Amino acid sequence: MKPHKPQPPELAQRFLQWFLRDELAEEVEGDLEEKFLITLEHSSVRRARLNYWYQVFHYLRPFALRKLRLDYFSLIYLAMLRSYFTISWRNAVRQKQFTILNLLGLTIGIATCIVIGLYVHNELSYDAFHTRADRIYRINQSMIWDNWDEPYASTGPNVAVALQEDIPELEEVTRILKIAMNGGQTLRIHRENEASTIFIEEKYFAVDENFFDVFTFDFIRGNPLISLVESASMVMTEETAERYFGSENPIGKAVEVKQSDGIWRPFTVTGVLANLPHQSHLQFDLLVSLNSFDERMKRDEWKWVWTAFSTYGLVKEGTDIAALTEKLQAIPPKWAATTTKKIFNQTVEEFTGGKPWRLYLQPLREIYLSKAPAHHLFGPNANPQIVTIFMAIGGLVLLLCSINFMNLTTARSANRAKEVGIKKFLGFQKKSLVVQFTFESVLFVAVSTLAALILAQLSLDWFNEVADKHLKLLSMLTDPTVLGIILAFVLFLGVLAGSYPAFYLSSFAPFDALSGKVRAGFKGKTIRNGLVIFQFTISITLIICTFFVQEQLTYTSSLDLGIAKDNILQIHHVDQLGADTETLKAALAEIPAFINLGISYAIPPHIWDGERYRAAEPESKVIDISNFRAEGDYLDLLGAEFLAGRNFDSQRLNDRYGVILNEAAVKELGWGTPETYDIDSPIGKMLVGAFGDEDEMEVLGVVRNFNFNSVRENIRPLVILNPENDRLYNYGTGRYFLSLRINPQVIDSSGKLQSLITQVKEVIAEIDSSIPFEYSFVDQEFENTFRSEQRMGFVLNLFTLMALIIACLGLFGLAAFSAEQRTKELSIRKVLGARVSELIFTFSIEFTKLILISVVLASPIAYVLVDAWLNDFAYRTPIHLWVFIVAIVGILGIAITTISLQSVRTARANPVDNLRSE
Repeated sequence: MKPHKPQPPELAQRFLQWFLRDELAEEVEGDLEEKFLITLEHSSVRRARLNYWYQVFHYLRPFALRKLRLDYFSLIYLAMLRSYFTISWRNAVRQKQFTILNLLGLTIGIATCIVIGLYVHNELSYDAFHTRADRIYRINQSMIWDNWDEPYASTGPNVAVALQEDIPELEEVTRILKIAMNGGQTLRIHRENEASTIFIEEKYFAVDENFFDVFTFDFIRGNPLISLVESASMVMTEETAERYFGSENPIGKAVEVKQSDGIWRPFTVTGVLANLPHQSHLQFDLLVSLNSFDERMKRDEWKWVWTAFSTYGLVKEGTDIAALTEKLQAIPPKWAATTTKKIFNQTVEEFTGGKPWRLYLQPLREIYLSKAPAHHLFGPNANPQIVTIFMAIGGLVLLLCSINFMNLTTARSANRAKEVGIKKFLGFQKKSLVVQFTFESVLFVAVSTLAALILAQLSLDWFNEVADKHLKLLSMLTDPTVLGIILAFVLFLGVLAGSYPAFYLSSFAPFDALSGKVRAGFKGKTIRNGLVIFQFTISITLIICTFFVQEQLTYTSSLDLGIAKDNILQIHHVDQLGADTETLKAALAEIPAFINLGISYAIPPHIWDGERYRAAEPESKVIDISNFRAEGDYLDLLGAEFLAGRNFDSQRLNDRYGVILNEAAVKELGWGTPETYDIDSPIGKMLVGAFGDEDEMEVLGVVRNFNFNSVRENIRPLVILNPENDRLYNYGTGRYFLSLRINPQVIDSSGKLQSLITQVKEVIAEIDSSIPFEYSFVDQEFENTFRSEQRMGFVLNLFTLMALIIACLGLFGLAAFSAEQRTKELSIRKVLGARVSELIFTFSIEFTKLILISVVLASPIAYVLVDAWLNDFAYRTPIHLWVFIVAIVGILGIAITTISLQSVRTARANPVDNLRSE
């Protein structure tokens, strides 16, 4: 029996036939079916059907739409719609309060969903602009310096060579090397008879000549096919070209780059790119040809362990990715053997400890929106959890405003009972009534959507600033596909929100409706109460989660890092001064506002470099340890606490080959912990660099653990090297940062601080005015590591507030309806002697019970969600009971206030006025 052949979605085909011109139908349907089959060949059935729907909506354009034929039945249909519109308008005007509540709730809810939708679309669209994005993969590998089970975003330079040799399924393989590390790359423009202009560039990469064969970036000047073929070629973005050359044509001009040996090397500008799209995980200002560094690239012994490259492959069409991934696993054992033998005198299996050295294929479109592997160097990266949270909030807010609409509409059902009864006596069928009430619902949603689009556009600039995004709405509204989606959304939400009220209203019996016997029955009331509980369960859950987000941010910002991070000013790029660095130190030391100062190669929380070390003892294990270079004065400035030994001493020549360890490094090296060993035992022992040189370094001191990276992570082992150590390759012959501790008693205001910074800038300018002045503060740098969480917290607060407002609008509407229904009851109670406070209690208790039920349901849900979110943090705030209490008391207060606005007015009304009609 032949398997069933997948077909295009039937509903989409019928929709297309309904609106498409007859003369276009055959051709368009054939084209779409052909595209469906082509998509099916290399994608899933679900993706093919979604693409078919997309193509159908794409034809919602004037040239393709049927002409409206105004025959007899069409005229009747138009007259009926006009009647529906008139009735809807009259009912809206007659019931102004409920109309405003409905429109306000729907508008706020839909506007919130629009903004969330734009945000989610932005996050999901990263790297989609590349022509062959669906075939581009980044090749990650096992984290060879630490945990072999985790992926690492960087590889050695020879991985690309091996892939080109052994993997024919890869059409192209290209590499990216980040040249600007630890403070940026120094470049200059040298003009005759003028002082050179110095630039410090962070986004400066070297790439293979086929880079533009894989990635799609728009060229303004130059030829992408040859722009990076020659050595010492350079391509820059339009914005960078303007910074360097103004309005001049930069093609053919020279830019000098300072090499690691201090020599300036000229590069020729061969291309200018349009400014990069924001939605790219590759963010650069300058690209140079990778073959400019052939001398470094030819160091065979490092080709598999110099993990500074990102390697990308363009997969041939029709390739089985699972089979290709399996095939890649044969590459490291075959190709890395030479490297491990030369560097470590080990086989590949000995180097890995028997663990597999794996290669992973990561789709280009998934790089941005994934938990980035370690060493993701080239651009932004998002937390997929945040996108999921916002998608959930958007769906919940939409559900809340729909529930509000359903609740308020059914609550007002009794007021339209006579209308339903008369129409049924006149021969209206239930189907016609359902259509009428559904039309009213769709009309409400359409008006609310229009208002929501305006509200979203007005708030978008502010949201972009808060969320650090570049979302645009108006440009998307010119896309016919987007307009089709909005139309479909209005119809869908209108039918969804109006279906229950429509069927409920149309179900009234004619006699009961005309005799006034229709009331909001037990069943309808039960459903409304259930929906209120659902609304407030969602709102309370969001509020509790929001409280804990703020609590976690407060907790991490006040965490004891193990160093004195406040009042430390960090001056960048001081390595550009060369021998004048000591002159700068001496000049700044004369300023009374500075207590002490010191130089370091890196600064917390950006100490990322690491190497493999081992104890200089037989059979000692090799471990990965973070490292950076720092003067002894810098450690004093940080307030690092020495548990044993001493600091670096510039008067002792042998100290240049000494090291200082933290507690975590001592433990990993097998020298014990403060609880189990004599604290002086590591002092005097020898540490060996297990990366080829095997030079021994004496342990001079042990410092208490301190955070040198984000507090998201546990404290890692750390070795602090002396800046004067000249035995280790590529570790800090230049001094990159000068840090100064400010005396807070001298600088006690922002004005004085700014004056001090200006003074430092002037001192540097006197020594060398060409060096760009850049500074930062340690406490702000640590705070910036949680910038995404801070933004998420603020935006979450905003969306939670919107959900709460929508829920309270619904509660207020139901309270107003209940007050109207119980006016006579409360008036009789008042005549019989009931006090105002008793009437308020009688009226409010019913709704208060609903809120309390919501509290009981929301609390465990919020606990589970908060606990799961906090698990991502190495240092997490406890889940305090008082946070739940504060959140619950707050929501109860808001809900009771909302109810009281209506109950007080009802309870204080004159009973005579309400009973006069009886």
